[in-house]
Amino acid sequence: MKKRPPHVSMYRDRHGKIRWRFRKSGMVETQTALSFDSKDWWTWYFDALKGERREIGAERTGPGTFNALIVAYYQSSDWKTLSAGTRPKYRGEIERFRAQHGDKRVRDLKAAHIAKMMDLKADHPAAANNLRKMLRTLMAFAVSRGWRPDDPTKDVKNITYQTDGFHSWSEAEIAQFEARWLVGTRQRLAFDLLLYTGQRSGDVRSMTTGQVRDGVISLRQQKTGEVLEIPIHAALETSMQACKSGQLVLISTQLGKPFTAKGFGNWISDAARQAGLPAGCSAHGLRKAAARRLAEAGCTAHQIAAITGHRSLKEVERYTRAADQRISAEAAMRKVQNTKPERKSV
Repeated sequence: MKKRPPHVSMYRDRHGKIRWRFRKSGMVETQTALSFDSKDWWTWYFDALKGERREIGAERTGPGTFNALIVAYYQSSDWKTLSAGTRPKYRGEIERFRAQHGDKRVRDLKAAHIAKMMDLKADHPAAANNLRKMLRTLMAFAVSRGWRPDDPTKDVKNITYQTDGFHSWSEAEIAQFEARWLVGTRQRLAFDLLLYTGQRSGDVRSMTTGQVRDGVISLRQQKTGEVLEIPIHAALETSMQACKSGQLVLISTQLGKPFTAKGFGNWISDAARQAGLPAGCSAHGLRKAAARRLAEAGCTAHQIAAITGHRSLKEVERYTRAADQRISAEAAMRKVQNTKPERKSV
């Protein structure tokens, strides 16, 4: 056998396969199962010689691993400029992936690996697509920082599936909730804020008295940074006047503290269940109901977006199309009912 070059050692893995390890002080360790002395083997070796230098203390997270990449991502401007509402969602997805694959090398990730991971979540396509979205973010960061030359997520497609997303509250469900939680209760105030502002629960639970002035609620959306000024509906004004707590935030817990994201969502869902409503009547469903009501009132997509803050009109246009279809269908049926068909005798 040809003499091995410096900094290279050989061993057999648990499957009995020969593997080669490159180790040099101050350099990133790398391994391969390529045949010794082949063209590809020497390419691997010289790439290793020119490879990344190990940062001091990096061995605690394993240089070149997803653990190290994720630590670097959390310290980057990419992460720090995400909105306060987005970071917890991203972190949850990242940490779930990290728990399983943190010790694996970033450069070893291939499109086939991602496709297999998504296959395992095929029964929950939204979760599978969220995994791909998270990996796409990490891979874009890895490429921009020189961790790897390409993005393997580009060769993997989202799982296509049909869903209506969060359940949009019907008028019957809205009336049922209002009958259970009368004006003056905290549950009714939260409900009215969600329904009459059309905002996400994160923006509603953090609304303060300082944002209410001259018949308008002013806010900057946590998710998009969109700045909105929303006129206060008469029903919401009545609810706010009947439920003044003296607290800075408009909606607070029984202890007078602001709600957490999870706590607020669970509280609204519990209130819906106590009103006898089915599972699925959520805080976000009231945002959808608000958009539906605006569409049914004849508002244009741009007018609806002026309330909801949607940057893309794709979702908003779905509400207006549904409302237009219903109005047209009702008009068509009225014409049929007002027509007396001729009776033909045989």
